[in-house]
Amino acid sequence: MTSGGWPVQSMTEACEVNPRLPKEHNLGEEDWVSFVPMAAVDEKEGRIADQQLRKFAEVRKGYTHFREGDVLFAKITPCMENGKAAIARKMESGVGFGSTEFHVLRPRAQVLPEWIYYFVRRQHFRMEAKRHFTGTAGQQRVPTSFIESARIPIPPLDEQRGIVDILSRADGIVHLRHEARKKATELIPALFLDMFGDPAANPKVWPTRPLGELVAFMSGGTPSKARKDFWTGDLPWVSPKDMKKVEIVDAIDHVSKSVLAETNIKLVPVGSLLIVVRGMILVHTVPVARSLAPITINQDMKALIPTSAVDARYLLWLMSVSQSHLLSMVSTAAHGTRKLDTERLKSLLIPLAPLDRQIAFAELAAQIQSVQSQQAAATQTAEATFKSLLAQVFCVS
Repeated sequence: MTSGGWPVQSMTEACEVNPRLPKEHNLGEEDWVSFVPMAAVDEKEGRIADQQLRKFAEVRKGYTHFREGDVLFAKITPCMENGKAAIARKMESGVGFGSTEFHVLRPRAQVLPEWIYYFVRRQHFRMEAKRHFTGTAGQQRVPTSFIESARIPIPPLDEQRGIVDILSRADGIVHLRHEARKKATELIPALFLDMFGDPAANPKVWPTRPLGELVAFMSGGTPSKARKDFWTGDLPWVSPKDMKKVEIVDAIDHVSKSVLAETNIKLVPVGSLLIVVRGMILVHTVPVARSLAPITINQDMKALIPTSAVDARYLLWLMSVSQSHLLSMVSTAAHGTRKLDTERLKSLLIPLAPLDRQIAFAELAAQIQSVQSQQAAATQTAEATFKSLLAQVFCVS
């Protein structure tokens, strides 16, 4: 399944690029039409997830026009690199309007919309598009000239249909894998709430103790950037940008072990809880995680070292499901950044279920996490297979 032997055309031969709304459009000022802002395009699933309805009079000027079956391709960074593209489907009145940051590709008679869509969704195409960016940093865009000159193989329609069917099936498997992973991430919080109830409301009336009595607090810091030897080791130095998982074994940045001897930075014990206490991420999330390897942390974080009165895994998920309560404790520091005051955090009342029940929950959570790891591996395999198929199909010499 390769492009060998198929005629290769420019995109302008295969599509109309950014067609204009025709003068004879038969739309009245009060007619409802679809409206698609950039945020409505799901970059992972490649579809319009949340189209809106607006009166034609509201959108006829200042927006990009498209119609049923057109392919939308984000032109601006970082939306383009993230893969924002979709086929316009189920358009109200058959037409739509949307962000001016879309390129619109209208397939000609001999080309399926899906064929164009899969062509522009490829990572290779997006990398080439990025190489041709114009504009200043933060406002860089894919120029129309790049789209128009792109070369695309065009097999006969019957072959397009057969290949699109295969690609759609492979793409569908990837979507199912993502959906399964999403559902799996909801299992542990649901299990916690079922076993213990909402920590803020404490409906099961567990005895409570302040967090400061259950853990020891450890601060972090940043080694001197002037000391290059401090930054040549293999000891993970965890900062908020690493806090995208609930279990931390490594970090983007590393320091040498000499930091421990020559600065106030300490080694965080394995099994400690990590929490971000300063930064703009606290506007919407208070990241928490558990360390599974020896690490150090920066000054925007705290490590919480549990006593024997509480299981660290129980405490991790208790704080994970307490996001609303934690966010209510966040205040604004100098220069507008957000902070979670240590004293307020220490005073947070923690419902203490019996320790054996905490451990039973932690063991169930570990089993779920094992399934999640398997699902993550399966998702990576599905994505790799799909990318490989795209590369084979659209190999243009």
